[in-house]
Amino acid sequence: MSAHDQPPLPAIGALVLDARRDRVGEVMDVICGRVLLRDPAGGREWEALPCDLRPATTGDALRARVADANDQAARSRL
Repeated sequence: MSAHDQPPLPAIGALVLDARRDRVGEVMDVICGRVLLRDPAGGREWEALPCDLRPATTGDALRARVADANDQAARSRL
């Protein structure tokens, strides 16, 4: 893939789907062509390549919120 064929970098704050990891993340920063993402509910950042990202759909965002709510409910029962 040449430099002209690379996908555009997402904006900081955008919600994207990392297709390689099947995870929704919020764009925190872009450094040296890599995108730093964090789960919308918080947690550790991870790196992704722009070619593995696409804008998150409403369904993607809902799935992330439901997963977070389930995790919180499971922790509160411990």
